[in-house]
Amino acid sequence: MQQTIQSFQDSFHTWGYLILFLYCMGSGYVGIIIAGILSSLGSMDIGISIVVAFLGNTFGSSVLALLGRYQKGEILKYFAKYRRKVALVHTWMRKYGIWLIFINKYIYGVKTIVPIAIGVSKYNMKKFLIFNALACAIWAVALGMVAYFASEFIKNIFSQVNEMPYVMPLIFVCIVLVVWVLLKKFGEK
Repeated sequence: MQQTIQSFQDSFHTWGYLILFLYCMGSGYVGIIIAGILSSLGSMDIGISIVVAFLGNTFGSSVLALLGRYQKGEILKYFAKYRRKVALVHTWMRKYGIWLIFINKYIYGVKTIVPIAIGVSKYNMKKFLIFNALACAIWAVALGMVAYFASEFIKNIFSQVNEMPYVMPLIFVCIVLVVWVLLKKFGEK
């Protein structure tokens, strides 16, 4: 069993960063969160993980914007079913300006469409690439560090819970009660 765990950790040192880069190319924030957690466990390095996630996210969203700019006809055929979202993003671009580039990194469902919509529009590509790189850096640092320190906090809680075995069932009962109250409250509407 110990050999299997060691093999798993060694494969993360070999392939983990490549997988993180590829996953972050698609604007996936789960990758940097998992990398932060694995870094707190000692399987990855948080600094390298943040840099790799930044590079992957910057590359992925920049390529989407450039595809939107130079392959407009082809890309719009592919995104025909997302026509309403693209129109919504255009409206948001007029309303929020560059802030949309920073905010879109955290909105599920539009984080891939925003670079394409910006590429299709007449938005200044150089300006987008600069702000996108800055937004990706903030995104990678924020999510990577939150995941790293949150997992440290949770590890500390579980190490203390192991000393008091009656606490875990109590936590489980509290979670069930909170979920039940929320379902009752929001289920009546």
